[in-house]
Amino acid sequence: MSSEPDSSRPDREPGIGRLISLSDAVVAISLTLLVLQLHVPDQLRNPNSASELATQLGKGGGQLVSYVISFYVIAQFWGVHRRIFRRASDEESVLEWWNFAFLFTITVMPFTSDLLGAYTQNPLAVDIFAVNLLLASLSTQAMAVVGRRKGVLISGPGAREGAVRTAVVPVVMALSIALSWWSTSAATYSWILIAVAPPVVDRLLATRKA
Repeated sequence: MSSEPDSSRPDREPGIGRLISLSDAVVAISLTLLVLQLHVPDQLRNPNSASELATQLGKGGGQLVSYVISFYVIAQFWGVHRRIFRRASDEESVLEWWNFAFLFTITVMPFTSDLLGAYTQNPLAVDIFAVNLLLASLSTQAMAVVGRRKGVLISGPGAREGAVRTAVVPVVMALSIALSWWSTSAATYSWILIAVAPPVVDRLLATRKA
C-alpha cells in the first residue's frame, strides 16, 4: 500500500475560493489602514478644556470626512465583489487579473483618502481620490462583464438592476472631477449621490417593472 499522496486530488482550496479569501484579506487590511490617517490632537495647553479639544478636533475634520467616505465606498465595493463571485465557478484564471486590478485600487485608497483629508480644497487631491474610486468601480464592472462573456459568471435575478446601480459610481466620480476645478466643495458634496442614488434607482426600476 503506497503512502504517496494522490496527485489527482490535490489538497488545496479551489482557485475561486483562494481569490475570495485573498480579496477579503486585502479589503480588511485596507479598511484598517484607513483609520491611521486619523490623529489624536497634540498636547493641549489646557488638557481639561473641552472647547480647546473641540477646536483641535475640528482642524482634523477633513481627515475624518475622507475616512468616512473611503470606509463606506470600500464596504460598497466589497459588497459588489461578493455578489459577483457568489455566482462564479471554480475557474479563476479568467478573472484573476481583473481581481488584482480591483485590489490595486483598494490598496491605494488609504493613500488617496489621506491626501484628500490633508488637502480638501485642492482640486488635484479631489481628482486623485475620485479617479481612484472611478477605477475601482470600472474594475468591478469589468470583472462582471468578462466573467459573463467567458461563462464563468451566470447572470442571476437582479443582474440588470445591479449593473445599473454599479454605474452610479463612475457617473458621480466623472461629475466630481469636472466640478472640482470650479468648486472642490461642490465636488465632494456630489459624492453623497453614491449613497443616495442606488436606492432611488432601485425604486425606479421596481416601479417600471411593476
